[in-house]
Formats: sequence, C-alpha cells, structure tokens
Amino acid sequence: MSADPPDRFRPLFCVYEVTLACDARCVHCGSTAGHPRPGELDTGEALGLFDELAELGCESVTLSGGEPLLREDWPALVDGVRARGMRAELITNGLRVADEADRIAGAGLFAVTFSLDGPPEVHDRLRGVPGAFERLVSGAAALAERGVRIGAATQVGVQNLPLLDEIHDLLVEHRFEGWQLQLTMPHGRAAALRDELCLAPDDLPRLERALLGIKSRSELWIQAADNIGYMGRSEPVLRAGEPGRAAVYGGCQAGMRVVGVTSDGRVRGCLSMPPSFDEGSIMERSFAEIWNDPTAFSYNRGFSVADLDEPCRECAFAKICRAGCRSMAAAATGSIGSNPYCLQLVQ
Repeated sequence: MSADPPDRFRPLFCVYEVTLACDARCVHCGSTAGHPRPGELDTGEALGLFDELAELGCESVTLSGGEPLLREDWPALVDGVRARGMRAELITNGLRVADEADRIAGAGLFAVTFSLDGPPEVHDRLRGVPGAFERLVSGAAALAERGVRIGAATQVGVQNLPLLDEIHDLLVEHRFEGWQLQLTMPHGRAAALRDELCLAPDDLPRLERALLGIKSRSELWIQAADNIGYMGRSEPVLRAGEPGRAAVYGGCQAGMRVVGVTSDGRVRGCLSMPPSFDEGSIMERSFAEIWNDPTAFSYNRGFSVADLDEPCRECAFAKICRAGCRSMAAAATGSIGSNPYCLQLVQ
C-alpha cells in the first residue's frame, strides 16, 4: 500500500479534458485536437473521478477540451462537480456558446473562459474557422447579458504580439472581466510552425513592456500565465491579476496543487506536458492511488536544484523558479531542467 503524500500535495485545481473532439482547427493547438480519443470517460466514470477529487480536497475543476460543449452530457458534468462542493469552470473556443447560452447560464459555472487570440482576421486565421471571432463575441455577449462571469485566454505569438492593446480594448468593449496571457508553445500543431507562430526568448522584454503598459491603464483582471516570466524586474506586477496587487512565481505546481486528467483517464501534473509524464490511468488504478503514489510527480515533489541544467541551475532563483514552466521547458529544449524563456536571461 502506498503512503499518502505530504499534506502540501493536494489536487486543489484539476483541469479535466472532457473530450479531444473540437470544431475548431487551431494552428497552435498543443493537443492537436479534432477527434475524440478512443475510450473517453463516460458520464459515470467522470463522476467517479469527481468523487475522488472531492475526497482529496479539490476545490476547482475546469472542463476543457478539445471543445467541452461538444459533449452532450456537459451539463451533467458541471452538476456533478458542483454537487460535490467544488467550483466548476469551463474553457471554450466560443463557437457554440450563443446556441447554448441559456443552458450555460443555468448551469451554475463559476466562470467561462473564451480562447481569444486577436481581432477578427487574426483570430479566425489562428483558429482555422472563418467567422470564429464574431461567433465568439456573440456568445460572450449572450453570457454577459445573463450575468455569467466571462474571461479570455490569449496565446501570445508572432502574429498577435503587436496587437495586445487592440485585444485588450476589444475585451473591455465586449464586457470581459479577466484576461490571462500565455505564450504559444512549440508543441502539438505549433511545433511544425514554430518560427511562424512562437515568440523567441529575445521577444520577452517587448511582451513585458506591452503587458506593463496595458496593466497600468486597465481595470481588467490581467495575469501573465506560468510560461511567461520569470523573476524579472516587474515580476510582482506581471504575476498579479488585480491592479495594485503583487505576486511572485512560485514554481510549477503540477502534481503538488494542480493536476490534469485526459479525456481517456490518464493523469499527469499538467495537461500541457507531454504524454511521457503520464503517471497512470484511472481506468487501471483509482485516481487516489495514483495521486498518493510516493513515486508520482517526482520531478516536482522530489525537486532538487541539482536536477536542473545550465543556465537554470546557477540562477539565484533556481530553488523557487525550478526552471519555470515545465511544459515550456520540455517543448523548447527537450528537458524540463532548462528554460530559455526567462526574463532573467534576456534582460
């Protein structure tokens, strides 16, 4: 029998990939979504997962995809999360939201996050669907009118870095309340289009300046995601969501406070990480057994600065930062111990 992990290792935040089916064809999709995976969890299996998450102290479950609204049982999944005392959130490409607005508004979601990558021409090109932007903002308006909290997540890359001010103003115009920005990572479909889509590390200071300028004039909740940073001069401002607040990146939390579950039941610390980081499948072992396995998530739970590669190993912030976003490090260098996307390196 495996020993329980220390109390500080609790799956407080779970991202559950409801399905890999998707009605968009995003050129930067890290999971190469489009068609359902073989053997995706059915409703009962998903509810069983929620039972275990709740028992382990999970506070929030985010339904992601693919496109979660393509599953006919998505309302039952939301109900299942909430009935177990956890917060339910949804990430969507927005294509179906206007048609589902009444059901979404009645589901009791804490928030709905739309993936929005630019003004119409840029967004539609990146998402691979003509008219995608107009369908997204129509859905966002429908939810805002019904009192649903809406936010946006933007993958920042070569094609939209110059447009961040314009994107911000569009979000304000369409009544979004929050905005998370993350770097487009060179994995999934984006790996083959790396130079066309992904920023280089030397672009980070430009992104930092743009974000600081926007945050200085905005009342939106705006946050740089975990793959932007780290420990630059403006780290406390970039990392904090609310105006006037401060925060500092505390290292990857995959397998410690955060967990991802794929649509077919595989457990990994973060869904952005490659399948080689799967810790097991709930179709073979219970989620609790996987989570409590003392050998699981060793790259974070058993972290040592000695595990890092250069130049991260010699950094003064190595013990805290741990080479930043593990997913970005793996995608950029093939090693989770070295991450060139660091403001410390390029400032």
